[in-house]
Amino acid sequence: MSISGIDSAATPTEEREEEETQEVTEQEEEEEARFFPPLWQQRRNLARRIIDEHHATSVIDFGCGEGALLSFLVWESTNEWPITRLAGVDMDGERLELATDTCQPQEFELGPNLRVNKLSIDIFQGSVAEADQRMVGYDALACLEVVEHLDPDVLEKFWGVVLGTLRPKLVIVSTPNAEFNVCFAQLKYGTPEAIFRNDDHRFEWTRQEFQDWCKPAAEKYEYTISFSGVGRLANSDPSIGHCTQFAILERRSPPPLPASGDTSLVPATECYTLLSRVKYPIYAALHSEEEILAFLHEKIALTRPRPPRAASEESDNYNYSWENGKDQVKIDGEGGGEDAKQQNEVQKGANTQSDPYQELEIELGVLSLDNLWLSLDVRQRCKTRSEMIRILEKSSLVRVNVEQDKICFDEEDVFWEEWDKEYEKRFEVDVSSDGQYSDHDEDLYEYGHGYEEEEYQHGHCDNGLHNMKPLGDRDDQQSPRTSDWKDGVMASWGATGWPERSGEGPAMDDSYDPDSPWNIPVQTPKDTWEL
Repeated sequence: MSISGIDSAATPTEEREEEETQEVTEQEEEEEARFFPPLWQQRRNLARRIIDEHHATSVIDFGCGEGALLSFLVWESTNEWPITRLAGVDMDGERLELATDTCQPQEFELGPNLRVNKLSIDIFQGSVAEADQRMVGYDALACLEVVEHLDPDVLEKFWGVVLGTLRPKLVIVSTPNAEFNVCFAQLKYGTPEAIFRNDDHRFEWTRQEFQDWCKPAAEKYEYTISFSGVGRLANSDPSIGHCTQFAILERRSPPPLPASGDTSLVPATECYTLLSRVKYPIYAALHSEEEILAFLHEKIALTRPRPPRAASEESDNYNYSWENGKDQVKIDGEGGGEDAKQQNEVQKGANTQSDPYQELEIELGVLSLDNLWLSLDVRQRCKTRSEMIRILEKSSLVRVNVEQDKICFDEEDVFWEEWDKEYEKRFEVDVSSDGQYSDHDEDLYEYGHGYEEEEYQHGHCDNGLHNMKPLGDRDDQQSPRTSDWKDGVMASWGATGWPERSGEGPAMDDSYDPDSPWNIPVQTPKDTWEL
């Protein structure tokens, strides 16, 4: 039995076990410490950050269980070193079946949302006490909350297998910090009745005990080592450290020869059983540099900062204008009189006083490089950020300042003006004789505004995710990775939406012209997929 909120990894099997076996009084539940974000999420966030900082593109998850960490590593990074190869190893066959399901591509990862880089995931059944030669050559190995479950004979072989045989450049190991148990009254830490956080734990180490286990191995196999941790409480004593302690080991270069007499350094020949291999489809359509540059110009035109809209002078009775960031009604025409003018002045004054964005300065003619790179359709075409910059540097319309992360351009250039005119023509509303919108315009106003619909239809979202719908509508997606995505990735990377359409690409309205010079194609037929 595990203590909820302390050592939970939030996997389905563990949640079911807790519901069936946990017997905690209401008073204990009230006293139970809470972490925010949840402790399991903090662990995965730190592991992912360390992996990204070390530019690891291939990772082994030792003791992967149901694929909790693997599903967290699946999400494609926007940096220059995306993960392209994952492997999960565990002894429990039932949990590995769940890991396979968890790591499958979801519907929203197809269609226009295809990955930029290849990703394969191998699920193995085997013991961490044995070295499989297929595990040699990975950049990183993570082993989160596993060593405390190992029997002494398996634990004794752990470092020889990991550091001596597999020898990844980076190793991340986490385990509970026993000193932090003092924060949980139900564990009775420091008394003869003390219990572990989980009934399956063989031990729980203090920080000194953990370091005494790690440091000799790091020195023996020529690794540098540092320690960190996650999980603090507002009222906890800083001197007791974190709830979960981490060891980060980096292989020295060049790697030394194996120590004499260490039989664990001789890898067995494929002693693990490969249960499944998952491959993700990628965006494989080819584009010339000229096509990519034209696409980047269109993307900049669409996402660049705009000045506030000027009030239109053409109106019968009411004229909706954009002023100081707010819609307001300007009353004109016959019947308005002095009262109408006075009311208009009062309204304008009220808006001016209450508008928090009144003094917000918009820098025209400038767009962040990161804003452009975060768009998935840009990454699909350019593949790397450096390639995007190289192509932009050939443009006569924009100037790239890499040091300041800026794309600069002349907002008054005729290109941008003509582009805006063509763009707005797409959303001219046809009104029939009875004053009703025609069927032609129904799709445009599905979201209440033509500009929003265009962004949805063409996948032009600043965070790079296509065809979004609000986060609150996401839970009906029965994806094994839903929990990790919502609580983990979104908290780490700030994504705010969920794909709505997938597979066949976005639907186009009747006015869509595939031959238009302003067309930005995003439909992705299956013949552009590649596994």
